[in-house]
Amino acid sequence: MYRQSVPVFVALVALVAGAVLWLALPTPVALPETVRIAAGPQEYRPAGEFRKGTRVVDAPVQQRTAAVLEIMKYQVSEADYARCATAGACPIVPSAGQSTFPQTNVNHADATAYAAWFSDRTGQHWRLPTDAEWLRAAAERGSDDTFAEEANGDDPSRRWIASYRREVALRGEADLMPHARGHFGVNKLGVADIAGNVWEWTETCFQNGTVTATGNTIGTRSNYCGVRAVQGKHRAFVIDFIRDARSGGCAAGVPPDYLGFRLVRDGAA
Repeated sequence: MYRQSVPVFVALVALVAGAVLWLALPTPVALPETVRIAAGPQEYRPAGEFRKGTRVVDAPVQQRTAAVLEIMKYQVSEADYARCATAGACPIVPSAGQSTFPQTNVNHADATAYAAWFSDRTGQHWRLPTDAEWLRAAAERGSDDTFAEEANGDDPSRRWIASYRREVALRGEADLMPHARGHFGVNKLGVADIAGNVWEWTETCFQNGTVTATGNTIGTRSNYCGVRAVQGKHRAFVIDFIRDARSGGCAAGVPPDYLGFRLVRDGAA
């Protein structure tokens, strides 16, 4: 009798252990829709402040050969971010309670924490885009930080005024109403809501550059990684721990309406 019960007992232990293991496994994470952008040439004006002598001037345009880029079609949603927060991998942040809304009120660390968690859960490498990558994805909705020559004179206030006026014109009236994903439509590449009322974090640090008399950059210092480029209707620079730039912390540029993010996936070919 005892010998016959041993296999049954072993089977029951295995069944219970399997059930416990199954319950401990995390809920599968669905992969998001993405947009694939082919490799090709790109003109890019770097993010930061560039000087020719003592004057602040436009950053020189760089001619780049950009690699294939795969980027999320939509911004990371509140529902997406909530799963990371529930798992204890992302800080809990304010939410409008709408699963179809983009997650806002996030800082750079929140966004990178989500990217690390999502990479771990999917077995793929996801990260924030660089400023240049974001502009490629924005296509016709991206803006160029260039000014008329008169804004580059010896009086720095003229450039500050020109910058403010341009950003106000691009931004228009503040839109402080949360919108469901898809509200702002797609650009010509199929990327949704880009340059809507949610500015997006990038990996790019604010940098200082020196420009020669012929217009070539001769050196940059990217030792301001406490300030990151965020992109939307215009480029702004925000202190990396800020979740709401309207309350302060916008280091340069008219404050964004909201701060959110989308990720790119490495390994696209």
